[in-house]
Amino acid sequence: IDTGSRKAIWSEKLCRISLDVPAGLWLNELSLLEKNFILKGSIIATGKNEIVSVNQFLGALKNDRRFMDEVSSLELGPLTRRVVGGYDVVDFTFNGQVKQ
Repeated sequence: IDTGSRKAIWSEKLCRISLDVPAGLWLNELSLLEKNFILKGSIIATGKNEIVSVNQFLGALKNDRRFMDEVSSLELGPLTRRVVGGYDVVDFTFNGQVKQ
């Protein structure tokens, strides 16, 4: 992503994301639109641990200096529940912004 004088290298960011993903959680989509990005994922719901895992993943990304070097904000968006093949699944969204 070209952010003026700086470029966010998304191949490295994707690598950092994969290193920070906890077990049992998977990613579904990464969308980039100008300076904004959305990261969507899911986790099997086994109780309240899935919310803790999503928050731990968000915290791991925020504490990952190499991921956050060109990211100015990263926040948890809506959480939704659904049933897939008899399993309860929680879908989550992270909303981020690239530094200008």
